[in-house]
Amino acid sequence: MNQPSIPATASSRSQFWDLVRGIGILSIVMGHSCHPVIPYVYTYHLAIFFFVSGYLYNSKKYSRMPFDHIAAKLKSAWPKYICYMSAYTLLHNLFQHTGINSPSPLYNRSYTLMALSNAIVFQGVEPMGGTLWFVPVWILACGIFGGIVWFSFRFLPEISFGPAPLRPFAVTGISSLFGVAGCFFIFRGLPLAYQLHLAFLVQPFFAAGWLIRCFLSDYRKLLHWYLALPAILAWAFLIRRDNLYIDLSLGRIGNGWQFFLLACLGIYGCMYLALLLERLKPVKRLVSLWGQYSFDIMAAHFLVFKCIDLFYGRFLINDPLEQYSGFPQAYADRLWPIYMILGTTIPALIGLFLEKGGKKLAKHLPA
Repeated sequence: MNQPSIPATASSRSQFWDLVRGIGILSIVMGHSCHPVIPYVYTYHLAIFFFVSGYLYNSKKYSRMPFDHIAAKLKSAWPKYICYMSAYTLLHNLFQHTGINSPSPLYNRSYTLMALSNAIVFQGVEPMGGTLWFVPVWILACGIFGGIVWFSFRFLPEISFGPAPLRPFAVTGISSLFGVAGCFFIFRGLPLAYQLHLAFLVQPFFAAGWLIRCFLSDYRKLLHWYLALPAILAWAFLIRRDNLYIDLSLGRIGNGWQFFLLACLGIYGCMYLALLLERLKPVKRLVSLWGQYSFDIMAAHFLVFKCIDLFYGRFLINDPLEQYSGFPQAYADRLWPIYMILGTTIPALIGLFLEKGGKKLAKHLPA
């Protein structure tokens, strides 16, 4: 009997998923710079990264070795986290003097050393790196999903229900239980270390992405305007009707079902938008660049905002420090388009420069 194949590898980079991530990171930057869109983009802008990570999960490589999966995520994210957070820590006093940071105490040598040490275990506290709270949650969530897949491969037999294999549905069921556990901790006001409750909560998004990879080799068959339009209209209607303000970082998820439903509708809309962008070559290149360097955008867009504020508020209109040092930006009502374009593109170019520089440096180091 023919069965849907379990996803094997994601070795070649998919521009489509770079576009989806690019739309996701643009949504994050919009949420930090354009106040009217906050209730909308906050419903899906982080969930989309968990969904894409589930789709790209490499079963062939990691289903039997879940700790290798965690190690791979740490290898890719931890050095970047240390790099950005350490730079922000060492530049803290300069940021204070220039007004890039909001007024707060200066660091002495001891506090600087403490802050650098805390960054090693993802406990950095610098305002410019505030969005990096997402990194340990993402690593933990990837590790948990890898453990769920390992459990299904290790302990469940290779049997099928009709044409469908058991394991993908077992993964979905277990992931859903973790999602319920995440809701329980949030609604009971029981926050876990490193926001582990959020890593539990987002497991269904991993499973949804993985199921699509398992059973729909051509996911584009799911993407149609006559499905996307009602989905987007329903998404916007529900947000306005219920006056919702979802914020995953604060554990604000409505009644639970509202968060999952709105996130899925938003993710579908982003996937359809990515399909449209594939036909627009100049825009496609830019948005896929944002997706490829989404970590750098996540890490550096606050700094870009504040550099814009410093130039505009201090040098162009001569505002007082209390005005242009507002966080995360001071002039959203008039500069939001500039924040969105430069807040995505400049960090992406920084990431591209660092990647190419790192490769050149590696060539000159001894093997």
